[in-house]
Amino acid sequence: MKFDIQLMLDNFSLASLLASFLITYRTANLPPPSATVFLQGKGPPAKIPGENCGFFVTPVIQMAILDCRRSLEFFGLTCCEKTNRLKQIASRRYADDLGMENFGLSQVKPEDFLRITAPAITGQVESMLVEIHRFSNKQLAHFTVLQNQVMLPSIRDVSPVMIKAFDHFLFDALGRPRPRIQPSDI
Repeated sequence: MKFDIQLMLDNFSLASLLASFLITYRTANLPPPSATVFLQGKGPPAKIPGENCGFFVTPVIQMAILDCRRSLEFFGLTCCEKTNRLKQIASRRYADDLGMENFGLSQVKPEDFLRITAPAITGQVESMLVEIHRFSNKQLAHFTVLQNQVMLPSIRDVSPVMIKAFDHFLFDALGRPRPRIQPSDI
């Protein structure tokens, strides 16, 4: 579990940095940049070039979107499609779902989640979470003819919101040290 959360928090950070970078390109009316991924370790290195950055950026951002959705459920929250508001989940759907209660903690109330995470960004946390949740349900869960698209600022901003939520509602609540997040520029 600790590794899964650490990996997810690291991906949130990377997704935020990539979204910020792409916002800069979009604002300057520049085409997306090319990308090359370098992997190096004790074995032979790998260099994976791409004509554009989408081959690297898209999976990172899509995973951050899914991680946002599953993190909300971990905290005991979901989004109401009728009201476009956060709400508590009615119940766990499967016996193997992991949530706050598995750590002896209570599910998070929507108002507490919004109050604690609001300082992480300058925009509206709830509307951004609803946008990302809707996108994950419609675009990532299955193919659809709808053309709704999650916006880069939402990807950039959801990351510090979710990191703040895990820091406060899980690590601080359990009296455990907050994880060291890489990359750490958010």
